[in-house]
Amino acid sequence: MKWWVIESERFNLESKVSFRVFEAVVAQSEEAAIEHLRISYEKLDETLMNAAIRAGKIEDEFEWEPVSTHVRHLSVSSVATEAEVAERDEMLLGMLKEHHFFLDELKEDPQMAVGGGIYELPKA
Repeated sequence: MKWWVIESERFNLESKVSFRVFEAVVAQSEEAAIEHLRISYEKLDETLMNAAIRAGKIEDEFEWEPVSTHVRHLSVSSVATEAEVAERDEMLLGMLKEHHFFLDELKEDPQMAVGGGIYELPKA
């Protein structure tokens, strides 16, 4: 398994603002890294939906609107050192180091993504 840093553009469906986000995943290939990120977002979306249902904000999954949607991947990079992660996003490196690179969690669920910095993109 290799570490990958994926920079994506996402669109916030409520505020109508595009933003860049950096995330780290582990995978054997670039294609698998992108798939792990997609699965991670599906899991996050389901968790947020279930929390909204429990809180009474929505009745069921048919009322659910995701927080954001994927627009495009801006870069997908295999990284082998902390310096390579820092070149892409210092906040992501800080998150990884603070949580000991999430090694235990990734062993249990390699299809998870670790989020780093989120940066607003200018409106077109």
